[in-house]
Amino acid sequence: MRIGRLVLAVAAVAAILWVVQNRESLLSHIHPPERAAASVSRSDSALAEASREADKAQGGGGVTENMTPEQVRALLGTPDSIEPSMTDAGRSREKWVYRQAGKTVVFENGVAISVESN
Repeated sequence: MRIGRLVLAVAAVAAILWVVQNRESLLSHIHPPERAAASVSRSDSALAEASREADKAQGGGGVTENMTPEQVRALLGTPDSIEPSMTDAGRSREKWVYRQAGKTVVFENGVAISVESN
């Protein structure tokens, strides 16, 4: 019985020493948080670009009311023209025209209030 425990103890110590000596190669397969975040960021950028291209091809169907200018720009890109104005109530208003997508998006105080097809 004692010899079995001795063999088990030696095997456990050998396994621990092996893990300690090889920890660099074992951990090299795990991405550090910075590399993982960069990888996710690249994936998100590629997905956003694909979404923009698909939305342009479909005529901007993904643009809806209550979107921010940043969200619309992410879907449709830079507008062909921006027409700023003021409402009678003194609110700022912008009309973004996308000729290729056939859309006009009207923003009031930084929020899309209407999406029109041209």
